[in-house]
Amino acid sequence: MKTSIIILTHNQLDYTKQCIESITKYTREGSYEIVIVDNHSTDGTVEWLKQQNNIKVIFNKENLGFPKGCNQGIEIATGENILLLNNDTIVTKNWLDNLLTCLYSSDDIGAVGPVTNSAAYYSTIPVSYTSIDEMHQFAASYNVSDSNKWEERLKLIGFCMLIKREAIDKVGLLDERFTPGNFEDDDYSVRLRKAGYRLILCKDTFIHHYGSVSWKKNVNAYSKVLTENEKKFKEKWGTDSNSYRIDHEMVELITASKEKAIQVLHIGCGSGGTLLKVKHEYPLAQLYGIENNPFSIEEANRFAKVTSSFEDEEIRKRKFDVILFSDSDFKLDESLLKFVKERLKKNGIFIAKVPNIGHYLVIQDLLNGHNPFVKHNMYSFSQIENLLKNAGFKISISGLKPFISDDQQQFINQLIAVCGDAIRPMLESSYFLVSGQLENGQLLSLLNKLASEQSNDPKVLEELNHYPTKHIITTIKEKYNSPVTMFNQIAIKNFAAGYHKHVLPYLQAAFEEEPDHTDTLYNLAFVLNAYGEKQLANRYLSLIKNPDDKVQKLFEEINERPLKKIQELTFLLRRLEFDIDLEETKQMIVHKFAQNEIEEPLIKEVINTSIIDKIKVLQSLAIICFEQGLHEQVLPYLRAAYELDKTNVDTLYNLGYVLLYYGENELAEKFLQQIQQPDEQVLDLLKVARGESLR
Repeated sequence: MKTSIIILTHNQLDYTKQCIESITKYTREGSYEIVIVDNHSTDGTVEWLKQQNNIKVIFNKENLGFPKGCNQGIEIATGENILLLNNDTIVTKNWLDNLLTCLYSSDDIGAVGPVTNSAAYYSTIPVSYTSIDEMHQFAASYNVSDSNKWEERLKLIGFCMLIKREAIDKVGLLDERFTPGNFEDDDYSVRLRKAGYRLILCKDTFIHHYGSVSWKKNVNAYSKVLTENEKKFKEKWGTDSNSYRIDHEMVELITASKEKAIQVLHIGCGSGGTLLKVKHEYPLAQLYGIENNPFSIEEANRFAKVTSSFEDEEIRKRKFDVILFSDSDFKLDESLLKFVKERLKKNGIFIAKVPNIGHYLVIQDLLNGHNPFVKHNMYSFSQIENLLKNAGFKISISGLKPFISDDQQQFINQLIAVCGDAIRPMLESSYFLVSGQLENGQLLSLLNKLASEQSNDPKVLEELNHYPTKHIITTIKEKYNSPVTMFNQIAIKNFAAGYHKHVLPYLQAAFEEEPDHTDTLYNLAFVLNAYGEKQLANRYLSLIKNPDDKVQKLFEEINERPLKKIQELTFLLRRLEFDIDLEETKQMIVHKFAQNEIEEPLIKEVINTSIIDKIKVLQSLAIICFEQGLHEQVLPYLRAAYELDKTNVDTLYNLGYVLLYYGENELAEKFLQQIQQPDEQVLDLLKVARGESLR
């Protein structure tokens, strides 16, 4: 099976070279063809492309834009799959194989795409690499095919989109009304879904994306095209990009069991992006929505039951575990909350994301003479708080703070100078995230059972943890004379049961309630020590005014264990250095690695302070890790040895060997070439690195 990789170029030759080099290096030979469509480059790209003999090229005499150029490439492509790829990308190990595995895992999957460091529509993941070499190391460990990391999406981004040829034959080419570019991928995603195909974001596949390099030189032009093409998209389909939003913050507040068939209603669901995220996180969930836009209803109805009426029979006959609200078309008022109360289960949760009327951009809009309230419903903090409390909800409200530029921060500071710093959270929060539950006796009953010394029923704690932590903390403060005791009790029971995410919030609440409470300080120290936060554990212990023997014992345990670990590690590394009972020593080190008892920073610290032949020990550790499949730890030790002596033959050979194993032939060759008097083994490795045959 062949994949035709379509790449458009318009200048930016350096990016194009990097992209094509990465394709040839990290894609199986014979599994692809490269089709370049050049939109009248003037920087030497045309001349360079003419020298390439393994690429199909179309040379346009003018810049025809992205959609037209892609269509030209598709028309001459011969592959069973079409992959639209930006020239400002660098592909990585296993990238195409992983994408193909997902694409052909089901007949109804029409297109797939990877995650990256820079792209729109929630396609990015956090990365920490600072160079392309580090990026490839990151990607090599990240790109492990895993169907559990595939997530259905309403749309995919065209920087890298792999599409079945049969889907293109059914749907047609890209819509050229979106020239020069932007929203043609949104449009194509809609058309694929209308044709019955699903779209999948492959979170098991990462490629690097520099990001819109062709537009960066003219931001104003880019913004104008974006606005114009969104208008065209809305004229064609009757909705805008906001319809496809995914409210991750709301989904994160759902605390139900993944194995439970929860019933979820989203008021103002748009085209269903948030509901689709709920489906991914809670596979058994039954999904419902209320939405005004006819096109959005059609989109969301492919995987949920969506209606335009609050009186719909399917909605009216059900009680919901979760009701979500996030749309300015519907007003959050007493009437809507009455509906929510009628349809919410006794222990159900209402989650809302509503625009903040006090956000600095709203104030700027007013000062500029506009009326932002014409198109959007907006709310103040006190308005939301009073509205839900009067309706009988126990609530928590937090602000969602977007990115703020330096100029915007300056405007905020000017307002604060007039009104005081207390208004800062209100000015900076673009939305309020609200979660609420109706007052009922079930939560209090669970707390009372948990408080009873006779109750050790694990189901009580498990059921309690389905409630939002903030609601439980508020209830305890209101209903119990000694909330600190209750907070500590819940925290310790959760710790003992292994529900670790439910431990520290209660201990923190206890600390905020009574900062010098001895039991709280001891429990914080005990738990933090167990989580490896020894420095913080010591800090809480030091706040105990009258430490008893139990406190002293914990202090000794916290501070003696690291010393004992260092002593044991020093003993093992010295045995490795002097070849004492070598096999037994290696087995002991492997056991330490397997139990996560020793970490790379501590090992390097001990080597630096207590080992004479540092290079020998670093090489030995690298070999042990390599043999045991602990590949993330191999290169760090070899690099450390290389930094100590860049001429050491054993280090250079080992670096060459493992880099070849990892597919980094070019880098392996560089290290092997540094060996001054190469023997036969080194020469053989060099031949492998260069792709030459061994005789």
